[in-house]
Amino acid sequence: MRILHLSKFYRPDPGGLEHVVEQLAEGAAARGNQVRVIAATGSGWMRDPKRRITEPPRGNVVVVRIPTYGVRWSQPIAPGYLAAARYPADVAHVHHPHPLADLSTVLSVRAPYVVTQHSDIRRQLLAKPFYWPLVRHVLHYSAAIVVPTEAHVRACPEIRGYENKIRVIPFGVDLQRFTPRVHPERPATFPDGDAPVALFVGRLVGYKGLGVLLDAVRGTSLRVVIVGDGPERGVLEARVASEGLAGQVRLAGSVSDEELPAYYQAADYFVLPSLTAAEMFGIVLLEAMALGKPVITTALETGVREVNRAGETGLEVPVGDAAALRAAMERLAGDAELRRRLGGAGRRRVEERFTLERMIEGHLALYDAVRRR
Repeated sequence: MRILHLSKFYRPDPGGLEHVVEQLAEGAAARGNQVRVIAATGSGWMRDPKRRITEPPRGNVVVVRIPTYGVRWSQPIAPGYLAAARYPADVAHVHHPHPLADLSTVLSVRAPYVVTQHSDIRRQLLAKPFYWPLVRHVLHYSAAIVVPTEAHVRACPEIRGYENKIRVIPFGVDLQRFTPRVHPERPATFPDGDAPVALFVGRLVGYKGLGVLLDAVRGTSLRVVIVGDGPERGVLEARVASEGLAGQVRLAGSVSDEELPAYYQAADYFVLPSLTAAEMFGIVLLEAMALGKPVITTALETGVREVNRAGETGLEVPVGDAAALRAAMERLAGDAELRRRLGGAGRRRVEERFTLERMIEGHLALYDAVRRR
């Protein structure tokens, strides 16, 4: 089967969407399918951004990077995308939100296609007059609409009215890669001593709520390691220095895929203090839970609540409430037995529902049904 993925960006660019596309592409290729990914050149791609690059095949995956002439409202300006999308596929997979991929679907793609609604486009008031008719056209003619949780159906206005097309296929993680080790190595970035350490992993952007996390830590003995990079890094570094938090908060920067499991393993619990519905799922939660770590999340009406079951696999606090976040962190930091119980339940939940194998097989079955139909 020839599978075409239309993605905004692709690894090594960071992000949950990019991570999912990579997993689906490589998983399908490993099972003998021919896979092509069309993506714009992005921040993580260090070659000439003005030249189209078809990377050497990795197994059965071919990645085509389209020259990008800037980014507007988080969307790449890459006119060559339209021509690249003419690849003769048996089935195409469009990853929303991505207006350029939608336009390519209308003008260039001739295969039946499915859409994964990772989230709605966030600038609704500005985008709706222009983007809404296009996205509704693409959804109308799609063979299926995939979401990773039931919460996406409620939280994404763009897909309302197409409930009969929706298929829930949860995202997943590689349980072999994220398996607890008996004697893990402790990353050098982690603070010394035996006091519990919290971990955050993600892009350093406003909606992740890292300012609230610093507010929660200030004036306590709580310790946290922040893994990731992004536009908020300078602001965070300045706050850590000016507020005397250097002994409690470590900014580890970007971490390689090979190193990342060791960071989860070394932490005692995980925290994701996100502020808006831009946090629709949180694959980092699955990674932490797979390694037996309890998690703290905020009460967003998104898929985050379906990943972390409050009181069973972790704790939940009100959005933007630094005092509540501090109390939850202190509770986990001070109770090793609670951490063990919640972490064990988290690992079991991932094993039962959120495995990489289940995600890949579910999509391949859908592709096959769409192609046959």
